[in-house]
Amino acid sequence: MGFARKLVRAVTLAVVLGTVIGASAQADDVADFYKSKTFQFVVGYPPSGGYDAYSRLLVRFLGKHIPGQPTVILQNMPGASSLKSVQYMMAVAPKDGSTIGMFNRGLMPQSRMKPQEVNIDFTKLTWIGSMNSDVAVCTIWGAKGISTIDQLRRNQIIVGDTSKNSGGYIYASILHSLAPDNTRTILGYSTSGDVWLAMEKGEVDANCNVWSSMKSQRAEWFRGKKAYVLVQFSQVKHPDLPDVPLVFDIAKTDDQKKALNFLMAAEAIARPIAGPPGMNPERTKALRVAFNATMKDPEFLAMAEKAQMELNPVDGDGAAKIARDIKDAPNDAIELAKKMIDIE
Repeated sequence: MGFARKLVRAVTLAVVLGTVIGASAQADDVADFYKSKTFQFVVGYPPSGGYDAYSRLLVRFLGKHIPGQPTVILQNMPGASSLKSVQYMMAVAPKDGSTIGMFNRGLMPQSRMKPQEVNIDFTKLTWIGSMNSDVAVCTIWGAKGISTIDQLRRNQIIVGDTSKNSGGYIYASILHSLAPDNTRTILGYSTSGDVWLAMEKGEVDANCNVWSSMKSQRAEWFRGKKAYVLVQFSQVKHPDLPDVPLVFDIAKTDDQKKALNFLMAAEAIARPIAGPPGMNPERTKALRVAFNATMKDPEFLAMAEKAQMELNPVDGDGAAKIARDIKDAPNDAIELAKKMIDIE
């Protein structure tokens, strides 16, 4: 073998070894950072409702897939439909990779429609992924005697919700636009669980929420026909709800449909998980890998199935793209969406 070929071979081997050693050293650094560390997972709601339930399930398994296997603890940080927790993530949470969390995806469209109230650029968060895509629905208590939109248009109902920042409020407002003389919304409940209890007590008649939460936490309502789904907010019908109309079946114009597409975009990342801006790149990569591995963990999947929690995970890149799409939505769609949900 000539000298030149030997030299090229030696240099190539050195580069390969250097790359392998460098990657190994980075992996060791990540494991060393997380070893014996307490890892904080923040959820923007009190201990009740879908976001808390999904977060608690994730926290049970995430730590074993993170290098160094840190102790993962859940911190509930309620306030303004999880806006408080996002503000914490943006401005206060450490950027070293020791804190991530889950928040209300409905804040993302609100940041375009009400920037004075939700002054957050969600594209700046460090995106880890989403536990599922979801279909939002409006559910009505059966004792009201209403099970279809046509019946709703002949009756008066009260819709319960947490606040104007919630994803449910967006869909309650769309429901109101479909039957403006027949629906009224009452806000101020702490969690979805509190709203559902109010429905059972007869304080309110309906609530708009995601189907996965309704199915996992109030399955007995639908088995016993105690409640009915009036409409689903999706491009495609959920397999569980073949006879429930899509909102697109009811929308009258193409412009309305564009506005609805904007309002529903966040449902593709219904259980969003992100960390603060500017997180350490190697730890971010490790957390994304850990999240993806957790979503395939057989024990995790078995517990999710037992709890009737739907999983349709989206990885970090996919979640970040949806956040960008919402930020970049055209202004005409935003303006019509604001009118549909009565935002000045």
